[in-house]
Amino acid sequence: DEPQDVTDRKGADAVKLYIGQQMVLPALESAALGRTRDDAAATLTATVLTAPADTYFLKLSLAVGDPVRLLDDAGKEIFLGSIHQLDRTPDAVTLTAYDRGVYLTENQLCGIFTGTGREIAGKIAARLGIPLGTVEDDGLRRVLTAGAGQSAFAILKQAAGAGRYISIEDGALTVRKRDSIVYPLAAQDVLEVTSRASIVGTVNRAVVMGRKGNTLASAENSAESAAYGRFQRVLAKSGDPAAQARAALKGCTLSARVKLWGNLAYRCGGTVTISRPDWGLSGAYAVTAHEHRWEQGLFTTSLSLEAVT
Repeated sequence: DEPQDVTDRKGADAVKLYIGQQMVLPALESAALGRTRDDAAATLTATVLTAPADTYFLKLSLAVGDPVRLLDDAGKEIFLGSIHQLDRTPDAVTLTAYDRGVYLTENQLCGIFTGTGREIAGKIAARLGIPLGTVEDDGLRRVLTAGAGQSAFAILKQAAGAGRYISIEDGALTVRKRDSIVYPLAAQDVLEVTSRASIVGTVNRAVVMGRKGNTLASAENSAESAAYGRFQRVLAKSGDPAAQARAALKGCTLSARVKLWGNLAYRCGGTVTISRPDWGLSGAYAVTAHEHRWEQGLFTTSLSLEAVT
């Protein structure tokens, strides 16, 4: 995929925040929009001033359940959700809103779910009355038993396999590996970096055994075995043995947290490239979490990154 140019910075005045039909940007003290791979829903928090000295503020009316929309300067919808919590003080109201992915965490299911990730996702979507969209699973068949207290999102995470991004997009249940677009991360836009490289938990050889103790399949990352020594896991057969062995491999992990000048183009599930070995970063990284924050006229974006393997 060709890298996309995202060098244009979007300031706090380049977005529009609506609650119901009210545009609240003039009364907005701060706002943050965030999402992680381990969350079904994006979360928007905002503090809206309600000081009685200004007649504009008195026209605002906020209630639990009100729709919340965030648009960029081109009118593209970045967030659509509803208010789930309001905290009021004499001078301001702080709201917490979630997008429709919240239905995956707030609905608990029970029963036995069998099949591939796509098949199980289809059964869950049918139970929740949600259309099924794109599902990029790991191809393994599973038998999952859901008991008391287990959410639809928790079941989907087990069914889809590691590293998937589960959400509701355009009203449909969606499971993706990551976005195909690659964004170059310009060093001059970066304000702060922390990073970690680790071989803790590495699995560079995996063996799948049959019931009689015979080897059904194996997979190995020979380059990492040569570099770090062998770290092997032996698994009982579950689905296709060859696919199961490949899925069990886990290489050296490279992760980082990057804070940069605000830009709405970066989002959870995307991929960025950067070449700064002095920061411990070189290559392609999946965005596993993002937070866009507007505060006191300053717009920043923070990204959690994980090396693409």
